[in-house]
Amino acid sequence: MESNTSSNAKPFNVLAAIDLSPASRGVLLRALWLANAEETGGEVHVVTVADTGASDAAARLQQLATSAVQEFAVPSRPAHVQRVITHLLTGDPAQEIVWLAAHIDADLIVMGTHGRTGVQRLLLGSVAERVVRTAGCPVCVVRNKHHDQSWRVPEIEPPCPDCLAERNESGGASLWCQRHQGHIRTHVYSGAETTRRVRQAVVPWGFSP
Repeated sequence: MESNTSSNAKPFNVLAAIDLSPASRGVLLRALWLANAEETGGEVHVVTVADTGASDAAARLQQLATSAVQEFAVPSRPAHVQRVITHLLTGDPAQEIVWLAAHIDADLIVMGTHGRTGVQRLLLGSVAERVVRTAGCPVCVVRNKHHDQSWRVPEIEPPCPDCLAERNESGGASLWCQRHQGHIRTHVYSGAETTRRVRQAVVPWGFSP
């Protein structure tokens, strides 16, 4: 793949941390988008931290990365990514991700989250949360969009019966009852307020010249 960057320019390094789950593809594609947005040149490093007994992890990682690149690299899209490299590490996932980010001088880490909460989060921990806390660069956490639709509906207080009676009796000249005079915003709310609060390999790049 041809690059428009000078030989001395440092590419924008994006580290995509995945766990080889079905959600990993979305993380990889997001990393490719972000790296490719840099017209001065981007580079994507894909890492998974596997158990020592996962003998097929390297092959699965390479296959997933190659497949994502082939999906992303269409001829109609400008190509600014210089290369994609896979890394297979073992050990503590959060620690290894942060170590590799420092080792390659990553400008951004992209990773997913299972969205665990409550007791499950306390028991299992959150790799994404630990990486956000300890990484030396920005971290983009990718998850599927799933808003609570009930939060999009404004909460409107029912009209006061006394106010309605006042409007009817005055023919609209007076809008509010004695109790609500001077409190024009009493009946309209914009929304509910809440308090909730190493092994590496180069992946063949698929852009057509």
